[in-house]
Amino acid sequence: MRLLKSTFSFIGLILFCLCPAAIAYEPIKAEKGVLLFEDDFSRSKLGDKWTSHPNSFFIEESAMRATQLKDAGHGAVTRAIFNFKDVWISFDFKYEGGERFNFVVDDKNDKSVHAGHISRLTMNKHRLIVQDDKTGTMNLVIRKQRLSGDSSPELEKLLETKRSEVDFDFKDGQWYHMEVLIKGDRMEVHLDGKFLVGHQSDGFAHPTKTQFVFTVTGQSIYYDNVEAWSLK
Repeated sequence: MRLLKSTFSFIGLILFCLCPAAIAYEPIKAEKGVLLFEDDFSRSKLGDKWTSHPNSFFIEESAMRATQLKDAGHGAVTRAIFNFKDVWISFDFKYEGGERFNFVVDDKNDKSVHAGHISRLTMNKHRLIVQDDKTGTMNLVIRKQRLSGDSSPELEKLLETKRSEVDFDFKDGQWYHMEVLIKGDRMEVHLDGKFLVGHQSDGFAHPTKTQFVFTVTGQSIYYDNVEAWSLK
């Protein structure tokens, strides 16, 4: 265990209701409440704490190694399944050749979005994005428009209000400690104890979440000391 610190009318309605993207983000003020999930991988086999793609996730050197299978056509996926709402999730990670990963929060019972996706953190070795999926790219109405080839200024303007991003250079072989907080309509990220980026959007406030997910592209990325807490 490591101790590391539909339509255009639909779009127009959303745009009318949203705050402008330029409004300054106010970081979350919260304390940890009840411990909901933890895993320090101090065992030899992954076991049933995670639901994973076969042959993609292993315990190695007291950490979870994630490796995308060749020709899989999709990143390697593992899920921690439990119910939560507002949450403080922390984990350690390091790149060992892997290209990028998503940290995704889902509600598998929500049929208004593709695959239950509510929000996500997307990161490669040079950039990190916080994104509202529920009222953004994974909303079924918006997703249908994008798949049909819609790249209208109205749609692009809407999607710009659904995410915030920051450049950061992650080094291979170095462990980082990440904290992801979701409270109401805000989601934010802290790296090694320092605030990195946050975003405010309606979809984050979805009242029920049923799992969080790591999706890994490339070979390999390691994870350790995964914890999830409710918020006081």
